[in-house]
Amino acid sequence: MPVSEAPNREPAGRGMMRVSASRPRLGPADLIVQFWRAKWLMLLVFVPVLALGLAAALSRPVQFESRARLMVAPAGAANHDMLVQPELAFLRSPVVIERVLDRFPMSRLYPEINETCETRSRTVRGDAEGLRRLAAECRQLCIEAMRRDFHVSAASRAPVIAVRYRNEDAETSAEVLNALIGAYLAYRTQLLATPEASAPGIDRTDMETRLLEAETALGSFLETQQIGNLESERNAVNALYQAARQDLQETGSQLQQAESQLAAYRTQLKSIRPQQELFVEDSTAQRLLDLKLQREALLVDHFPGSQEVLDMDRRIARIQAFIATLDGPVGTVRTGPNPRYEQMLSMTDALRAQAAALSDRQAGLAEQVAGLEARQAELATLAPRYGELIRKRDILEGELLAAAGRGEVPGRARLDGIKVLEPASLPVEPVPTQSIMAGLAFVLACLAGLIAGLLKALTQTGFATRRSVERTLDLPVLATVREV
Repeated sequence: MPVSEAPNREPAGRGMMRVSASRPRLGPADLIVQFWRAKWLMLLVFVPVLALGLAAALSRPVQFESRARLMVAPAGAANHDMLVQPELAFLRSPVVIERVLDRFPMSRLYPEINETCETRSRTVRGDAEGLRRLAAECRQLCIEAMRRDFHVSAASRAPVIAVRYRNEDAETSAEVLNALIGAYLAYRTQLLATPEASAPGIDRTDMETRLLEAETALGSFLETQQIGNLESERNAVNALYQAARQDLQETGSQLQQAESQLAAYRTQLKSIRPQQELFVEDSTAQRLLDLKLQREALLVDHFPGSQEVLDMDRRIARIQAFIATLDGPVGTVRTGPNPRYEQMLSMTDALRAQAAALSDRQAGLAEQVAGLEARQAELATLAPRYGELIRKRDILEGELLAAAGRGEVPGRARLDGIKVLEPASLPVEPVPTQSIMAGLAFVLACLAGLIAGLLKALTQTGFATRRSVERTLDLPVLATVREV
């Protein structure tokens, strides 16, 4: 209806009613009508939101979740929360994740990250520093991914820890979760194995000082040589050397093949003439034809035995005898470039350019191989010193752990009390992530459609029903007229 203003019954001179703007007052029935009128708008909002949500849900990979439970119950424990929180910190430690990553290849845990890293490694092929940075970046991505897929929680009133791990492969999820639990127990044992008081006759402070000095010497050695780990550096250099050697051999074989083809084309080119005869402009046949035509013309006015016809026959006979003595056409010879020679010449030029490019590449690869060989020799000279520092550090660590093992009982008592209630088993069904996301997408699409319909209903300035007019204008409606 066109009415959008409501009268004000306050006097405004001579008993007239002052009209002021007012929004329609909607009741439940009016809202239902407005929602029905906005059904296409609601559908227009609902369908795209639902489609985007379903696309996002279907794009999620199928994952399997493996679960396990641990119990923290040392003897005489009263406050379970104080016991569980340190264990949760142990489980969430990056050291545990890094130890598990050392046991499994990246291609098995996270194939997408492995594929991305392999693709990027081809772009930095030959750059040792770039490969080291890429390896560190890929490992950090794996750590973040495992930290995202590894969940640890504790019960509120029981000393029980629930651990979960998700992976796209069911067998991998169970193996990795068991490996995480094993790494956690080993890491916990390593940290808590130090006794609270040193054993008699053992200068623990001196041993720790010497171990710290050994670690410092090892770190200074690696920093001076600008390497992170000698073994990793040697493996990276060996991989680069093998790849460069293979490229050098392939380039050498390609260069040899190109040179042999070039020599063969040059030999064939010598036996081909640059020019060839296109045609010979021979006028003898045309002259003979002209004489024959003249003889036919004479026969129109003369008898075959007349003197003119006989003279023409003699001239024709002389020309025919002359043509019979010739080996071929005689006249101006027209020549042009030989297409076969031109084709062979272009192929020779292409092979010459290819051989030059391969020769330059071979020289560059040879220089790269020489540099890698020098780096291998340098690392080989550093290996004895590196091994000496590693052995010294390992010996000091072993002595310190042995001294800790002979310490007092209270320091070792903290190692007890962790029991695996339920080890990780092979999951059978995947995590219903896609169905949950699809349900959330449906709810979100419905909510978006309802909000669009509600905004449409509240922003309307007309009246949906007769009751809305009466409620807003405070006037009775005597009749309604439908639009024609």
